[in-house]
Amino acid sequence: MKRDWLDVIISRDGGIVCFYCKISLALSEVIWEHLDDNRKHNVIDNLVFACRTCNNKKPHDIDMQIVAQEKLQENIKSNYMREIINSKNKQTSEIEISCTNFDHAEIFLHKNVPIDFTEALNSITYECKKKTGYGSQQSVRLYLDSLCSSTAPFEIYKAGKQKTIRYKRNATNV
Repeated sequence: MKRDWLDVIISRDGGIVCFYCKISLALSEVIWEHLDDNRKHNVIDNLVFACRTCNNKKPHDIDMQIVAQEKLQENIKSNYMREIINSKNKQTSEIEISCTNFDHAEIFLHKNVPIDFTEALNSITYECKKKTGYGSQQSVRLYLDSLCSSTAPFEIYKAGKQKTIRYKRNATNV
């Protein structure tokens, strides 16, 4: 989604510049800064561009944290981001994409277990990107954590350093 939001953030924040120090950035230098410091909170209102220096400095600089919170509140209060996204006819929400990708992960495991954890992670990430256009290893790790939880049908089996995902011994294979 960040790729789709690039032009929106450029328009909202006045170009490809660091939100904090205002220096111009090359696209390859952009750090996607989470205003609330929650890397899982990937809504457009919570994202700005930052340079590496400011991104590293912010966790230790209370003034930068205050500016970030003010920007987040400003973004939330305005309908600016939602209006632009709606005007671009974005029909798919993050929740819908996440649910769809979770389903892809579960189906993949049912077809492929037992499977090496790293292979499952890479393959599911690829499948999600191919099928929905969205997916990251971070989100797939969360899906795998859920699918291998105490009530889920899969488990992570460790043999030495190797992690394998398999069906739980007492689980019914669906």
